[in-house]
Amino acid sequence: MPAPPEPKPAPDDADRPWIDLAMDVQAARLTLLGATIAYRLTLHNRGSRTAEDILVRSLIANADAQQQALFQPFFAGETGLPVHSVVSIAPGETQKLSGEMRLDAQAIAAIPMGQRALLIPLIAFDARYSWTGDREGTGRSGSVFIVGEEQSPPVERLSPFRLDLGPRQYRTPGSRATALNLSS
Repeated sequence: MPAPPEPKPAPDDADRPWIDLAMDVQAARLTLLGATIAYRLTLHNRGSRTAEDILVRSLIANADAQQQALFQPFFAGETGLPVHSVVSIAPGETQKLSGEMRLDAQAIAAIPMGQRALLIPLIAFDARYSWTGDREGTGRSGSVFIVGEEQSPPVERLSPFRLDLGPRQYRTPGSRATALNLSS
C-alpha cells in the first residue's frame, strides 16, 4: 500500500505580496460644483512575491458622525468606484498613481463652528490583488486618509477647509492616514 501524500505546509504569510498604501495631496479646491482633491497614491509591495491584477477602488466622504456607516460597505466591496488598475508590482517596488476625487456640492455637509463653515474630507482606497505560483492567493489593502490644510510649521493635525470663504484654491493641502485600514 503506498504511503499517503504528505500534507502541504500552511501558506507562509511572508511568502506573498503585501501592498502598503500612502497618499499625498497635490491640490485641493472648492468651486460651485463641489470640492476637488488631486492626489498621488503610492502602492509599495513590501512582500516577497509579485502582486498582480491590482484593482484600486476609492470613495470620498465628509468626516462626520455617519462616516463609519459609509466605510463599512466600502470595505465590504459594496460601494466605491474603480479608479486605478495596475498589471503588477514586483517585490520591493513602488507604483505611483495620480487622480482626482470630487465631493459634489450637494454631498458636502458643512460642520458649523461659530461663524465658520468647515469641511473635512476623507478619502478611502481599497486595493485588491492576487499572486500566482505554487501558493497562489488574493490579498487586500485599504486605508482612509483625512484631508485638510497643513499648518506652518507642520503639526500632527490638519486644519479643516473653510467653506464660508467661498470658492478657492487651498494653498497648503495635506493628508494623514487614519486608524481605519485593513490588510489581508
